[in-house]
Amino acid sequence: MQAKIITSILLSSLCLAPSFAADTPSYIATKAINAPILDMAYNGSKMVAVGDRGHLLALIDGKWQQLATPSQALLTAVTFVGKKGWAVGHDATILVTEDGGFTWAVAQTLPELDKPLLDVIALSQDNIIAIGAYGLTFRSHDGGATWTQDFFESLLYEEDIEYLNELKEEDEALYLDERSAMLPHFNRIVPLRNGDLIIVGEMGLVAKSVDAGKTWLTEESFYEGSLFDLVETKKGTLIATGLRGNIFRSTDAGQNWEQIETDVTTTINSVVQLKSGEIVMVANSGYMLISKDDGRSFVTDIVAKGEDLVSVAQQRDGNILIAGSAGVRSIGL
Repeated sequence: MQAKIITSILLSSLCLAPSFAADTPSYIATKAINAPILDMAYNGSKMVAVGDRGHLLALIDGKWQQLATPSQALLTAVTFVGKKGWAVGHDATILVTEDGGFTWAVAQTLPELDKPLLDVIALSQDNIIAIGAYGLTFRSHDGGATWTQDFFESLLYEEDIEYLNELKEEDEALYLDERSAMLPHFNRIVPLRNGDLIIVGEMGLVAKSVDAGKTWLTEESFYEGSLFDLVETKKGTLIATGLRGNIFRSTDAGQNWEQIETDVTTTINSVVQLKSGEIVMVANSGYMLISKDDGRSFVTDIVAKGEDLVSVAQQRDGNILIAGSAGVRSIGL
């Protein structure tokens, strides 16, 4: 999987601007491979990428091929469990596939919300959670056929809870309107090996669930800016990335965090650990960061000058894929 995400002027506008074509089929574009791509996921046999205008690409026989989708909404994230898959994006759009991404159906589109979904995670083939702007959260217990919206008051400040309680008694409609914009953006949802889930997001949000996402509590804040991704390494280390090149590392399950210094000052959008154990990050302005010591230090390089890189993934054969403002391609380390 891996979304979301986006803080350059270009990609911020893509992810948070309104969309007007969520229920219009995508069109096959000759240069879709060079259009913005925001996420990639492995469907069990092929890598699938999603992005601008409902574009969906599959890596077939070593070449990227565009596949049709029933939406022109910007797609921000995709995930699979076997051949079953889910893609999310603008207008709270959720697409579902049963065949590895070759055909898709619209499970949900809510343009009236005027909010994008930014990430999606499958806990099983039946239980899926999608998250997004202003704490937008939807959950499915039937493989994505139907979705219910959740709101987690536990992630609000105490004074905001008191304000909402007072407002609810006075004006129900205004209460719902105010509540809809009070939570920070949820940028990424990540499963840990012990079964816990973590959400990272705007204003330094780190929230944890120990019951498969039914309830959430905020962790102690260690950073005031936005966080865009998090990975748990094979050694159990947590590494979070954020604005202006910020990297944070915890070796005690998030109880304490240390800041890792690098020469990168642009937003780091995505992090993944390779099969070799190396940790790879991609960032705006074409930066890639690599660590061979479990995130204690990073070597940096510009691998895509002038591009904003927002997703990185490893293929089954070990090759590395990067994606962002100029599309998707393979890169050697």
